[in-house]
Amino acid sequence: MNLFKRIPIHYKGELHDIRLINFSVAMDEVKDQVPSNIKVRVFNGRAMISMVDVKLKNMRPTIAPFIRFNYRHVAFRLLIEDSGYCDGMNKGIFFLRSFTTNPLIVAGGKLMTDYNLETVQIEETNDKVLISQHGNHIRYCVDNAIAPGNQELTNTIAALDRAYSVLGEKVRVTQIQRKKWPIRSVICATFENTFFKTARLEGAFRVFETIHYDWLPPKEINA
Repeated sequence: MNLFKRIPIHYKGELHDIRLINFSVAMDEVKDQVPSNIKVRVFNGRAMISMVDVKLKNMRPTIAPFIRFNYRHVAFRLLIEDSGYCDGMNKGIFFLRSFTTNPLIVAGGKLMTDYNLETVQIEETNDKVLISQHGNHIRYCVDNAIAPGNQELTNTIAALDRAYSVLGEKVRVTQIQRKKWPIRSVICATFENTFFKTARLEGAFRVFETIHYDWLPPKEINA
């Protein structure tokens, strides 16, 4: 299975209806779920997860652009300490868990990527979203209106542009290229999360534009 993950595939696609629900958790809830050669970033003694809920459209590998697919992607993106690889700046995440409603995408993702994909149920009415799986759920409701937010959190989340994973004993990084990333702070009126016992909402963002982006092939780094 790891053989397919080693194929250097470059993807292009569009991000639509982007929502970023950011919450912190106790370090004990995540530390055993992360490979030992990846370091969890600490925020006042806690770990930070930037959950992305996004509709991916026109996704295609550059080597076969006629192959196109769409799906809704939800992911627990754990912020990690990678300043040693980024000239003193932290820009990285680790995909703790990822979800979609499409079982074919889950099967393909497990074969070809490090997303850690699983199936999930998603219900949505206006801006109210319920994501559920095996008795656990996340329920949130975000506003369309831009609201004052935590500037430090905004800067932290805006800087994220690369995902780390471990294949065998090697740490790999996948860089995300986009020309813009205009996240806007919004009010999250409802937040329930039973996937984590200690989840605490830190802030929410939306992107009100379609974002064209490149998901570059993963590269091994010297950890």
